[in-house]
Formats: sequence, structure tokens, C-alpha cells
Amino acid sequence: MNIKDERGFSLIELLVVVALIAIIAAIAMMGRDTYQGRQLKAASQQLYGDLQKVRVDAMTKSNAANSRGFGIRFTSSSAYRVFEFNDSNTADNYQYDGTAEEANPTDVILTSGITVTLGNTTTPPTGTGNVLIFSKQGLPKDNIWGQDNRIYVIQFSGVSQIRCVNIANVTIREGVWDAANSSCAIQ
Repeated sequence: MNIKDERGFSLIELLVVVALIAIIAAIAMMGRDTYQGRQLKAASQQLYGDLQKVRVDAMTKSNAANSRGFGIRFTSSSAYRVFEFNDSNTADNYQYDGTAEEANPTDVILTSGITVTLGNTTTPPTGTGNVLIFSKQGLPKDNIWGQDNRIYVIQFSGVSQIRCVNIANVTIREGVWDAANSSCAIQ
């Protein structure tokens, strides 16, 4: 029997190939997690930036006679609309009465897999929680013009870190969600 005539792989060669495949797969998974983490942070920063812009626009661009400020309304847990709030009620009740009072709307759809909840990680921003309006003084208001402080929680399925945006009377801050304390740890 001649050794030169035998064909195939030795056990060591096979183990080296399997080890290389495992290393490449691990690097690819780390890259995927890093990429999704960056997408989550980008979505959080986009919401934060849009909220800041809405607040500034409310203080500087609310010029129409029936304009009461600018707002943001979540159309789903992964999409929202930015608009100017024009109170069409003849009694000037300062209440958001529906989409007919939204002028110059701009729709924003978040990356697939990213969801926004209100105040914790399970409540979607619906009902009265889906509308946030900033008055001409830059103060956050709910749909019936009551003072409104809230936290939006931003998640990406498959990513362990959870981000948040905290809206208070005079500040809007972005941070990381602290699930143990149900709070937004500002960065």
C-alpha cells in the first residue's frame, strides 16, 4: 500500500477547518449584534432629535392664528407623525381633537424590528398616550392640554440593551432604560 495513493482529509485537517468556520461564525454574530445595537441607538437619537425639533418649532414657527404648537403622534409602535397642531375647534379649547387638526404632517417609519413603548417595556403609545404636543412656550402637553411628562422606551428585537427618551417640563434627554428601576438613565 502506497501512502501517496491515499486520498481524503486527516482528522487534524478536518478539525482545523471546523475551528475556522466556528471562529468566522462567531465574528459574524458579533458584527450582527453591533450593527443592530447601532440601529437601536440611531432610532433613539432620531426620536430624540425629532422631539427636540418639534419643541423648537413650537416656540418659533407657530404663527397661524389657530396654531397651538407642534406635536408628535404615534401611528403604531414603530411609526410616528410630526405635525403642527392647529386647533380647529371654534371654542379654542386647546384640545387635540384628531388628525384633522394636524397641519404639514411628516411621517417617520422606524427600522424593521424597532418598537417604541410608553413608560415601560410593554405599553404601546396608543390612545391618549400616542399624542404629545409642545405648546408655544415649549412645554409638553397631552391631547387635552394637560401638563405631560413621559418616557418613550425604544427596543430592537434581539438586542439586550434598551434605549429611552425622557420628556420633562423643560428638558428632553436620551439614555439607557434601567429595567430594575423602571427609569431612564440619562447619558
